Amino acid sequence: MNSQENLYQLAKESDAQGKLEEAIQYLEDALRIGYSKKIAVYLSRLYCKNDQNDQAYSLIKEESDLFSDQNIFDTYCQILSRNNFFIEAEELQRQLNQKLNLVIEPVSESEQNKIMADFRNQKEVTLSDYQQLLKLNLSNFMNFAQSLLLDPTTNFAVRISLCEDLIRLKIDEEISVLVLGKLEKFIPLQTELMQKSPIYREIMYGVGDRYRNRPNQLPYVIGEVNLFVGQLYPLLANYISNTASFTRNMLDFIENRNGHEDQLLLEKIASNLPK
Repeated sequence: MNSQENLYQLAKESDAQGKLEEAIQYLEDALRIGYSKKIAVYLSRLYCKNDQNDQAYSLIKEESDLFSDQNIFDTYCQILSRNNFFIEAEELQRQLNQKLNLVIEPVSESEQNKIMADFRNQKEVTLSDYQQLLKLNLSNFMNFAQSLLLDPTTNFAVRISLCEDLIRLKIDEEISVLVLGKLEKFIPLQTELMQKSPIYREIMYGVGDRYRNRPNQLPYVIGEVNLFVGQLYPLLANYISNTASFTRNMLDFIENRNGHEDQLLLEKIASNLPK
């Protein structure tokens, strides 16, 4: 047996003896050697068993396919339940068009009120802070999302995440959102996730084409482009009529602040970027 398999067997022995911390350490060491689906799923389950639910969620979400393998899917659902991620479970049920075998509940109403109050008070919202919103019930999540989407102080990353969660929930009603300070409306059910939208894909194709001979600049430029495009989401089509032209102008603006016929729009986007 290779050293990774040895560590896996040692973890099983420690788990059987109730030595959870030791078993977890063996599996973490095994994953450092190289990725293994079997080890990752087992470690996710032990994290849950040891009340390390955040770590379990982070690890299982690294899986590229959560649905094809029943063991992975069952582990994923168990982790959603342990974290009370009711909103993500709702998204999952609506995506699969079927009920989950496991009942996943939101946290209590008092805990939900605390989550929303704490979120409002955060100066810098982290991924962990945002994930707390997944513990709300559907009514509270939608109402809170709507209030945040109308708040000019909500940063664009939170706005994108909220819009995309509403899309995954397949909400079939108008939602109001501020885009560059202007009140807009969109219907989540009729809206693509940002990175799956044809406009976004065409923009990224144009970026890759322009920088194919300058690959060292590509990571920076892609980061900037995501910031610029993110300011217009979820109403990309309202602001971008000619994607190829907008892409060229945006890249010129990023390089030398000359956005040609899109200068005014690009200046407005730039003024709204995170400082």
